[in-house]
Amino acid sequence: VDSVTISPSSGVVGDTLTCSGSASDADGDAPSLSYAWTNTTAGSSIGTDAALTLVASQVSPADTLTCTVTATDDVGATDSASATASVTNTDPVLESVTVSPSTGAVGDELTCTASFSDEDGGEPDISYVWSDGSEASTYTIVESDDPGDTITCTATAEDDDGGTVSGSASATVDNTDP
Repeated sequence: VDSVTISPSSGVVGDTLTCSGSASDADGDAPSLSYAWTNTTAGSSIGTDAALTLVASQVSPADTLTCTVTATDDVGATDSASATASVTNTDPVLESVTVSPSTGAVGDELTCTASFSDEDGGEPDISYVWSDGSEASTYTIVESDDPGDTITCTATAEDDDGGTVSGSASATVDNTDP
């Protein structure tokens, strides 16, 4: 095998990596090429085509992937060479952030809910911070919250590999009857 390359040299879940190899034979034969992809971090075989689409069930961020190209000539003689690529992290994706109810008066409890997904297959940890700095999924409107004030909740998702994304939603303080 004269050369092996992988393009691109790194990818995220959902990307396709392509392994290319070239070989020559001293006898003038045109050797056939076969491909074998291995997740060397996990120690598993993950493909036998030149192209490999990265799926969460086979790869994780920080994994090293190896493509081995084997050239076989007309008499069955073989030679192999390899190249490596890496899997990088995909940040979580914000699907929604809501505060309910959307309005409230002193004493009412607001609830912040958020949904996120992560292409890498993990379940992100979600944290909530309200505009007063408190950290919880709920907030109780207090007397110092004036009618017309906007109470904002910022939800942040962090995946197992340190990727983050945030989003916000708000509610408005109503007048409280005397």
